[in-house]
Order: sequence, then C-alpha cells, then structure tokens
Amino acid sequence: MSDEDELLAGEIALGILDGPEREAAVRRLGSDAALEERVDWWRERLEPLSADDSVAPSEGLWQRIEAMLPGNDNAAVIEARRWRAAALAATVVAGLLGVTLVLRPAPVPPAAPPAAAPAPTPVLLASIAGSGGIVATIAYNQTVGDLTIAPGKLDAGQRDAELWIIPADGRPRSLGTIDPARAATRPARTEVRRLIARGATFAISLEPRGGSPTGLPTGPILGTGMISGS
Repeated sequence: MSDEDELLAGEIALGILDGPEREAAVRRLGSDAALEERVDWWRERLEPLSADDSVAPSEGLWQRIEAMLPGNDNAAVIEARRWRAAALAATVVAGLLGVTLVLRPAPVPPAAPPAAAPAPTPVLLASIAGSGGIVATIAYNQTVGDLTIAPGKLDAGQRDAELWIIPADGRPRSLGTIDPARAATRPARTEVRRLIARGATFAISLEPRGGSPTGLPTGPILGTGMISGS
C-alpha cells in the first residue's frame, strides 16, 4: 500500500468522503481487494471511537525534541507534514436528520423544509511521525475533552510509550502512557485540556515501566506531530 492508499483507506473507514471522491472510492473498493482489506484494518482500530514540574530534563533532551519539531529539515518531519495536510481534510461530518411523513385521509399539507444539519464536532488531529513512519494518530474532541489514540508503527519493547503535549511555552506535559497494540479513547486531564490546541505538538517518548519518573521525557523521542483541526 502506498501512503496515498493508506490515507484513502483511513478516510473510507472514517466515512468522511463525499461527492465524486466517495463515488470513486466505492468503485475502487469493488475491484481492489488490498484496499478493502486495509479499510477493514482501519475500522477495527477506530472502533473504540464510539502541575508545575521542577525536575530538570536530562542532558540533550530539548535538542532532540527541537530537532524533531516542525520547521527542521529532516525526513521524519517532512513525512509528518504531508500526513498532517491530509489529516486537515479529515474532519468530522454531521449526519442529516430524517423527516418522517405521516399519511392522512385529509389532503397532504406542504412538506416541511429539510432539517438543518448539526454543526460538526470540533476535532483536532495530529499524525505523530518518527524515523520509521507514522507512530500514532491522535484525535482530540474539544467538546468533551476526549483523546483518541490509534497506534501505528509503535514498538515500546519492555518499556512504556508516554504521550506528551508541548504547547507554545515549550515545556512538555504528560498525557499518560499509551497502549502500543490497540486504539483507545480516554479523557484528558482538566488542567492540560487548554494546552491541546492548533499549533501545539504531540510527542511520544520511551520511558521506564509506569511512565517518566521525573514528570518530563527522559528516554528517546519516538515521534512528534503538530496539531491541526477541523
């Protein structure tokens, strides 16, 4: 599967295509078994979608994070930008309300005007990319404060993968450890929700079991991704 086909499979699984793009995707699904298999893979993983720190970071940590943030010329960031551009188009689409007409013996009154579609849920998106590709995809529902984390090429070995939010002030705040094997949805802590905004950065680091003992990243940075939104 090419990167473009991988993105198309994710968009089909999320149900965000419409018009000619949706028609083209439906036609292709009828003849492309590999694409259909990848759409099923995405649907299985997206199914669950239904503090001041005084300890100094380890030496060289900030240089490693800075080197992976957008604006630096390296292959991982270039790949992340391309995926984020695609993610920007992947917004949550509102469903139309159905209108039930009741038949009566009397003359049928004029049909009511179509119901207006509800406003889309404001969702922020980020693809976290590392040297080996997409490490995870993150969706944040600003209305309810939920984080949905879909792991990609994420292997923590005998350690824990920990998710961080890095806002404009450059200081990482932990969002907890994540499961590298399956997608999950969970609420973000109240005190960090205001920090999860467009332009901020998600990062994933490799930490000891139970998470960072210092409240700051201590191990290798597996990937970073800037937040975009609908």
